[in-house]
Parts: sequence; structure tokens; C-alpha cells
Amino acid sequence: MVLICLVGVGWCSFLAFYDLTINSFKRLIVKVILLGLASLFIYKLWVYFRRLVKSFNNVPALEINHLGISSNISVHRFLKWNQISHFTLKTVQMSSGRHSKIYAHTYDPTKSMKINTDQLQIDKDELLTILNQKINDL
Repeated sequence: MVLICLVGVGWCSFLAFYDLTINSFKRLIVKVILLGLASLFIYKLWVYFRRLVKSFNNVPALEINHLGISSNISVHRFLKWNQISHFTLKTVQMSSGRHSKIYAHTYDPTKSMKINTDQLQIDKDELLTILNQKINDL
């Protein structure tokens, strides 16, 4: 994915700056769209490099302990066990395929957490069982 993003940034940048004279409004729109695509590729690169740095620094993607659940997959989020009401598993169809996510529903809906199970080395059903056991033990 990193290679695809690098190629995408290079390609979009080349096409956007190939002809520096803007002869018409249509060319301007095309260049703005290409620069937007290049920005999207740069953002994706940033996300992938952050994940890579976290893996080199041995930062676990998901931590489950007696205090609560901590997710470091994209952004650090921590929920205490007493904040969580229940967990649900959803499979979402996206253009890149089917992705499984576990949702930690909280009593305050603004603090709910989404765990992308495709990023973890544990089976989604096994993780859901562990999480439900933890919440039922309290």
C-alpha cells in the first residue's frame, strides 16, 4: 500500500504540474482534482507510516487489562470497563472487501470505540468472546 501511495503521489503531481500554463477553466479544475488526489495519497502514507512506527516501537494495537480497553490502532483511545455497555460485531462491505469491526458501545454515545479486527492477529470471534467475558465479570 505504501508503494501504491508513493506512485499515486508522483503520478498526480506529475500530471498536475506537467503543463504550468493554465489555458482554460477546465484545466484548472483537473489540476485541483489531481492535487486533491495527491493530498489523499499523502494522508494515507502518513497513516501507514504512523502504524509502522508504532509496530517498530512495540506499541500494542489493543490492550485489555483490569482497568479497561485501550486501542492504539489509529488513534489512542481508552475506555474503562464501567463506561462500556456492550459489544457488537459488524461486517462492513467496502470497495476493498469485507471488513470486520467490533463496536464498544458506551453509555455516552460520543465515547464509543470502533476496533478494526482486520488489523489484529487474533480472530474476531475469539476477541469478542474475551471482551464479553470481561464485561460480564464486572
